[in-house]
Amino acid sequence: MLAPRLLAPRLLAAAVMSGLLSLVSPSEALAQRDVLLNICNETGFSVAIASAYRTTAADDRTLRSWFLVEPGQCLEGAVNNVVGATLDVHVMSGEWRWPARTSDAVYCTPAGSTFALATGEPCSGARQARNYIRLPIGASRYRGIGQVDYRVRCESLSAEDAALCVGAPRDERGMAQIVRTLEVCHGGQREVEAVVLLDRTSGGFELAARQTLSAGECADLYRGFPPGNRVFVGTVGRNLDGGSLGACLPETADGPVLADGGVCDATRNVRLNAHDFRPNVSRFTAYLD
Repeated sequence: MLAPRLLAPRLLAAAVMSGLLSLVSPSEALAQRDVLLNICNETGFSVAIASAYRTTAADDRTLRSWFLVEPGQCLEGAVNNVVGATLDVHVMSGEWRWPARTSDAVYCTPAGSTFALATGEPCSGARQARNYIRLPIGASRYRGIGQVDYRVRCESLSAEDAALCVGAPRDERGMAQIVRTLEVCHGGQREVEAVVLLDRTSGGFELAARQTLSAGECADLYRGFPPGNRVFVGTVGRNLDGGSLGACLPETADGPVLADGGVCDATRNVRLNAHDFRPNVSRFTAYLD
């Protein structure tokens, strides 16, 4: 009966040593290695990628930006001297960001290329706080080289942004154009019915929004990509001033909006003002009197 009692400590010691070895084995992850960034762009526009990773046993991370990836392509690149089992990634295009909903880390990231120590908030200079997702470093097909996998998809955005993301126009760099948001504020004393119209290539206008605004009320009435970055804002039932731009709303919900030819009744008549979004301006406020 003594033998089992004598063996038990030995078995326990073996188990402890095995556990220690399993804890020590990740020390291999503390050795520097190259890591492939297998980040695939499944959107219809180019995206820019930044990464942050450890190069020593300390918690400090090195920040590298930006890697540009064309639509339908995967990043063919690597970061060097990576230490640890994770790597942080941020993706952007236009005003959209991945990760879109949650983040594992926030780093102050410059608009231009950088290869420097990653810093947290508060951000200084031209650096902007950006959300990063922490991804595990797996094995690649190359011995001693790690790999991070990530997919950039429109579906990862909010439902509203996902709908805009699909088919979004591209800017001169190939990135997604910024989404334009139009706020309309009513400064008059009476309730009005405000409308937002867009140009149609076939002539006339497209009705983008129609909403009643109380005196002093403001509301976001449009968000999207207006043709030529121009929107037309007006109120229903207003008489046209001499030379004012006007439109005639349809009698049915799916009917066309026509440029006023003088045959529109007052209940469908709209006096319009044109407003242009300037480059890199994502939000504009139009005022009604």
